[in-house]
Amino acid sequence: MICKCTAMLLGMVLVLLTLPGCVGYQLGSTLPPDVKAIYVQLFINKCNEPLLEIDTTNATIAEFQKDGTLRIVPKGEADVLLETTLNAMTLTPLRYDQTTDKAKPNEYRLTLQVSFVLKRAKTREIMNEADVIGESTFVFVGNLNSSKRAAIPAASEDLAKRIVEKVVETW
Repeated sequence: MICKCTAMLLGMVLVLLTLPGCVGYQLGSTLPPDVKAIYVQLFINKCNEPLLEIDTTNATIAEFQKDGTLRIVPKGEADVLLETTLNAMTLTPLRYDQTTDKAKPNEYRLTLQVSFVLKRAKTREIMNEADVIGESTFVFVGNLNSSKRAAIPAASEDLAKRIVEKVVETW
């Protein structure tokens, strides 16, 4: 009998110890209740890569639509405005060809660095601002420029996921 009571008591203590860890957890968005729609402005491109702002803006809009927390709307209907600046695009060699030219990289990491500001549409009050990176890797095939262009969509999607996460979940 003592064994059953001890086991029950230990079980209750275990449950009580694990409950406080869940107290602060919240399922879903942490956005204020009045924020339901967003306008994503065309990204400002301060990189040397042409048309990068189009790829990254489109990927971010698609990610907001996939997430579903905020509706994408025209500027006049938005609760918040997202202003994003592409600050840098960097290529980092990851792996080198071991058979022919050991000084020539054959795999790269493409990194996109942005900063964003989320503002209330009516008052222009800044609600959130952050620096975000998105990245992808690619194998060098043909020339570097065409290989790099092929990797931009994956880096843009990664960037978009991180932007949406920061906007929707970090307050």
